[in-house]
Amino acid sequence: MFGFSLAKFVLLALIIAVLWLGFRYMSRVDAIRRSVREELERRRPTAAPAKEAEDLVKCSRCGAYVAARSASACGRADCPWAR
Repeated sequence: MFGFSLAKFVLLALIIAVLWLGFRYMSRVDAIRRSVREELERRRPTAAPAKEAEDLVKCSRCGAYVAARSASACGRADCPWAR
């Protein structure tokens, strides 16, 4: 009923070998991708903490906007931020 021959067994063995080698290759590629991803994650700098936003105020003399808490003099004699 089923005609088994040497050629069919060789073809079956060849197909199994190709599939087995393909799975080995894919697992090797996956391992390399995973190690590269882990290395990139390890080398990635940690995120800097977010800075708080500061309010800006307009200088009444020159019109420049400066930070309200850390305002410094602009160099003009009539600067309201002279400290």
